[in-house]
Amino acid sequence: MKNGLLVYTPLNGKFNIGDYIQSLAAKQFFSNSSTFLYIDRDHTNEYQGEPVKLIMNGWYSHEPQNWPPSVQINPLFVAIHINETIKDQFLTEESIAYFKRFEPIGCRDYNTQKMLLSKGIKAYFSGCLTLTLGLTYQHKKINCNKIYFVDPFFYFDTKISSLFGYIQMLFSNYKVIKNISKKIAKSIIVPQTGWKALLIAAALYKQFHSVIEDEVFMKAEFLCQEFKDKDYKNDNDKFKKADEILKKYENAQYVITSRIHCALPCLAMNTPVVFINKADDTIFSSCRFGGLLDLFNQITIKKGKVIHSFLEEKLKCNSDFKNKELHKPYQEELIKRCRSFTSDIL
Repeated sequence: MKNGLLVYTPLNGKFNIGDYIQSLAAKQFFSNSSTFLYIDRDHTNEYQGEPVKLIMNGWYSHEPQNWPPSVQINPLFVAIHINETIKDQFLTEESIAYFKRFEPIGCRDYNTQKMLLSKGIKAYFSGCLTLTLGLTYQHKKINCNKIYFVDPFFYFDTKISSLFGYIQMLFSNYKVIKNISKKIAKSIIVPQTGWKALLIAAALYKQFHSVIEDEVFMKAEFLCQEFKDKDYKNDNDKFKKADEILKKYENAQYVITSRIHCALPCLAMNTPVVFINKADDTIFSSCRFGGLLDLFNQITIKKGKVIHSFLEEKLKCNSDFKNKELHKPYQEELIKRCRSFTSDIL
């Protein structure tokens, strides 16, 4: 039986490197000498090759009409998320019967677990497969002096009163906001320049300056986990980029992010990480987080204002904090199940 690895169709000309990070987590459980058949997550029904083993973690689905997968795929369902917005399209009678063939189903979040249980499918909360990335990547601790903002979510309000507030903030804190604007211009998928970049930077600074010292904004690098598909030749190049980014995280002093596929890998490799939790998020996004949020040190925002921070003082360049360890039982169980699946001779 061949070994498979999930790859992903770009959406609107771009892709999320977090998807490839999830596939790198799955790749760890196969032999180093393995060659892989790449199978598109949203087109698993189209696979017609040799029988293949496939760890099917991740988000389902941007193409719910393409489910269930081909009979040529032997799946392990761990760390899956079924989005609330497509559950009725996705959980057809055929799909329910398919899941029951491979139960219990490991769910990345409580909402997916509840959804499957309501259909009579045996399901459990597994956490995310990226929690196992510590098998390959580990925080170096020594000479780690990089601080990263990775897609830090913030509100940008276009109301005249809000824009005026950003301008006021800009003139009061020009040096640090100008510095942020230069970094943002290089890190986001659609670069912004001039006044727009300054106003975006001012909005970010306005939201977080009460819990993060200016020295952190001045020192930190800004990273984005979305990339233009046209800049990468193939999936192999995307996997290389995912590895490059994970190596940045394992060499970081600490990371601040609103991306779960940055925060969860950081937990796995013991890199200190702060997760930005948007308390008033849409159901499309918030349904992904049940069971995961409790694992993180958090800064919580609502309507563009910080309403909670895990630290009693502002985050500084020399802040020394540790991650929670609540993820470890899930990490151990994921490793156990994946190793059992990939070592079986079928």
